[in-house]
Formats: sequence, C-alpha cells, structure tokens
Amino acid sequence: MRVRDLPLSASHTDHFVERGIRELYPPQAAAVDAGVCEGSNVVAAIPTASGKTFIAQLGLLTADGPGLYVCPLRALAREKYESFAALPGLDVGISTGDFAASEGDLAGNDIVVATSEKVDSAIRNGASWVDELACVVVDEVHLLDAERRGPTLEVTLATLRRKNPDIQVVALSATVDNPEAIAAWLDATLVESDWRPVDLRTGVAVGESIAFDDGTAREVPIDESAREGGRGDHADTDVTAALVGDTV
Repeated sequence: MRVRDLPLSASHTDHFVERGIRELYPPQAAAVDAGVCEGSNVVAAIPTASGKTFIAQLGLLTADGPGLYVCPLRALAREKYESFAALPGLDVGISTGDFAASEGDLAGNDIVVATSEKVDSAIRNGASWVDELACVVVDEVHLLDAERRGPTLEVTLATLRRKNPDIQVVALSATVDNPEAIAAWLDATLVESDWRPVDLRTGVAVGESIAFDDGTAREVPIDESAREGGRGDHADTDVTAALVGDTV
C-alpha cells in the first residue's frame, strides 16, 4: 500500500514522501484496512519501530475535528510534539509538567499532545477543548495495568468516551499482554503483528565477538587507541562501548 493512495491532503502526502515514507509497513497497512483513516477504533499491538507513530498520525490527520495524543512521559510528549508540529498546516499544542499550557493556549489547536495526568486535569477543570475532540491516540496503552498511572489513564479514556461516544480511539503498544481485552473494552479492531523492519536476534558478548542464538557470530573489535593503560578496570567499559557502537 502506497502513502499516495491514502486519504491525506497533498501537503501531508508530500511531507511523508519527502522523508522517505512511500510504502506502508504491513502493520500500518493492516491499520488502514481496520479503518484508522475512517474514524474506526483501532488497537495496534505491534513491535517497536514497526510504525506506530505513523498509524497515530493517520488517525489524527483524517479525523473530523481536533485530535489528542496521550503519552506517559514528558520526554516522549516533547518528541511527539515536535514530530506533529513539523506537519504542514497544523497548529499543535503541548501540555506536560514542563509545559503548563493554559486552556486558552490549547483551545483551537488541531492536535494537543499531553500526559494522561494533564488530560485528567483538563477534564476535571472543564476545559472546553476536551469536548471538541474527534480522535484520541493513547500511546503505551499497556500502562492501563500500571499501579500509579493505570487508574488515571483508564478513567481518562472512559470519561472521554462518555463525553463523546463518537470519538475515535487509537491505542498503541509494543508490549501489551492482553490486546484482545483492551480492544473489546474500546470496541476496537485489533491489529496484532510481530513483523519488524529489522530482524531481532539474541546474542551473548564473549570477548570481542557476539555469539547469536541462530549459530552465527560477529566480531566487535575494540578500538585500542581509545584505551589508556591497557585493559584493567576499563575492560568492561571498552566492551560496552564497542557493543553500543556496533548496534548503532
């Protein structure tokens, strides 16, 4: 499935194509088939790096009104805010512990990025922009089971759906254990896949090589020039640095 075949504006299509996103990954195509561009609720339980953010963008960009992206961490919220703000023709707001935007600052935005605690606060304080939402994306939805954040996230989602029964919910996770139960709760279509853009292998570092579980091995040379005073106490650090460099 091609990006240019999606129901996006020409400016948004060009934005993605210019950044090398021309063909959809299989989980992304499955989300489109599940109706993410048509207002349907979707739960995407797919591995890291297999395209969850693009699925979120599809839901937000095709929604018939403002959208909300909920994530648990301030650093992640900032990262997603910058990603959405780069999309042409959109007004994007952010509300986290570091960025305490007022209701006036958030009202009128096409997309609001916020932590679940901030959304809960906005709901409790009667923020008008909450009632106008057409789509809510919940990243790391497996945190519904978290001891501290879970109840807040669950109540927030339930309240948003009660306020607007027609709101589209797009839930994302790479590690959720019970995607079927969450999809049933949200009246959503489940998109579940173990497809990855890069093969995932397990290996053990032994000396200056990695022995993988498929019987293969790869040398990971350590830069001798970076050492000061031989192996000594620096040996573990040298090996770790070499592994990180090889991975990158």
